[in-house]
Amino acid sequence: MREPKPFSPIPFFFSILLLSLGYALFSYFRPFPTTETEWEFLANVKAATEEGGLISAREPLAFWFVVTWKKIFGSNYIPSFIALAGLFYSLFLHLFLLLLRNGEWKRNHYFVVYLAAFLPFSYGFPTSYFTETLCLVFLLLVFLTFRLEKMTDLLIFPTFTLLAFFSSFIMFYLGFTFFVIFTGIRGSRKAAQKTSVFYKKKNVPFLFLLGYLTFFLLSLLYFSYSDFFGEGSVSFLFKNWYETSLKILLPMLTIGIGHILLKTEKELNTITASIVLGIAILVSVYFIIKDLRTGAVEPWEIQTKNLTKSFGQALILKSDPIYLPKEFSYALYFQTGTKTKYNKETTVSEKSFLYVEGIWNQDIQLVQKSGLFRKANRSIGIVPLSEDDVLFQKITSDRIKSEKNLSFISKKVEDAWLAIPAKRPFDEYTAGLQKKFGYLSFY
Repeated sequence: MREPKPFSPIPFFFSILLLSLGYALFSYFRPFPTTETEWEFLANVKAATEEGGLISAREPLAFWFVVTWKKIFGSNYIPSFIALAGLFYSLFLHLFLLLLRNGEWKRNHYFVVYLAAFLPFSYGFPTSYFTETLCLVFLLLVFLTFRLEKMTDLLIFPTFTLLAFFSSFIMFYLGFTFFVIFTGIRGSRKAAQKTSVFYKKKNVPFLFLLGYLTFFLLSLLYFSYSDFFGEGSVSFLFKNWYETSLKILLPMLTIGIGHILLKTEKELNTITASIVLGIAILVSVYFIIKDLRTGAVEPWEIQTKNLTKSFGQALILKSDPIYLPKEFSYALYFQTGTKTKYNKETTVSEKSFLYVEGIWNQDIQLVQKSGLFRKANRSIGIVPLSEDDVLFQKITSDRIKSEKNLSFISKKVEDAWLAIPAKRPFDEYTAGLQKKFGYLSFY
C-alpha cells in the first residue's frame, strides 16, 4: 500500500496569490464601496494616512496593514484596500482547507476553494468584514500551529493570539472560545486515557476548559451589565456574530463538503469533475455580476454634492457641528475630508445641524411661512440634501416647537436626535488601543 504524498507548499502559496489577484481584479470593477463598513474602512485609512488618526471605534491593526501596503506599493486607497482584502480572504480559505486536509492537495481541492471565494451571497465578506477576516486568518494560524512541543511554539502561539486579538476583539472573543473548546475537549480525552494505577490524576485540560467557560459566561454578564458594546451588549454580540456567520459559513461549508466528497468519492478527482467545478465558478461569477448590475447605485452621491454646495453658499459654516448617520459621515470624510459627528455629545450647540429624513420641500415651505423667521433672512437653518433628507439646525427645531401646525416636523427632528447613538465603553477601549499604536482618535 502506497503512502499518501506529503503536502506541497509551493502550489499552495501560488494558489493563494492567484486567487487573491483574481478576487482583487473582480472587486476593482464592481461597485465599491457600497456598505457602511467599507466606507468606514476607507475613511479610517485616509485619516490614518493624512492626519495620523482614526475616525471610528475600530481596532487599529487592520488599518496599519493597509496603510503600510499603500506606502510600499504607492497605490491609492481603494486598490490598496481591495488587494489586501483579497489576499487575506484567499489566505483564510486556503488555511481553512489546510486545517481539514494536511496531506496532498489535488487539482479539485483548489477548484473548491475558488468556488467558495466566488459565492453570490458571500463574495463581499472580505471588504465588508475586513477586520474579522484578518482575525480569522490569525485564529486559523493558531489552530494550525498549536503544538507546544518546541521552544519556538511558546513564541508562535502568543504572537498569533495577540494579532487575532488586536485585529477584531468581537471576532476573537467568539473564535478563540471555539479554539479553547476544541483543544480542551481533545486534551481532556487524552488526559482521561492516562490514568495512573496508584492515584487518579487531575484532568488539567478539562479544568482549564471549565475555567475558561466560566470566565466566558461571567464576561458576557459584565458586557451586558456595563453595556460595553451598546444596544444591550449581549444581544449586540450575538447579532454581530449571527450576521458575520451568515456571510462566512457558506464558503466554509462549501470547502468542508467539498473536502469530504473529494476524500470519499474518487470520481470527483477526475478531469470531468474539474470541468464541472470550473463551470460552477463561472456560473457563480455570472450571477454575482448580474446582481451587481441591477443594484449598482452610487450611495450618498447626491447628499454629498448638496452638502458641499451648501458650504460654498455659506448655508452651513465649517465650524458648525453636523450630526450624520454613520455611513454618510464616513462617506463624506472619504470623499471630501470633512469631519462630522455621529455620536451624541454631552452638550449640543444651537448651531448644530442634524440629518433628518422625511422632510419634504412642502414641509420646508411651511416653516418659511410660519412667521418665525425674517423675510430677509436667507437661511432658516434647513438645508435640503435630497428629495426628503435635510440638515436641520437645532436653533430652528427649538423655535418651531411652539407651533402646533409644525408639530409633525418637530416630532421627526426629535426622533432623529434620539436615534443618535451614545458613546460606549468599547469606544474608550479602542481609543486607548489606537493611542498605543500611535494613532489619534477623531470620534
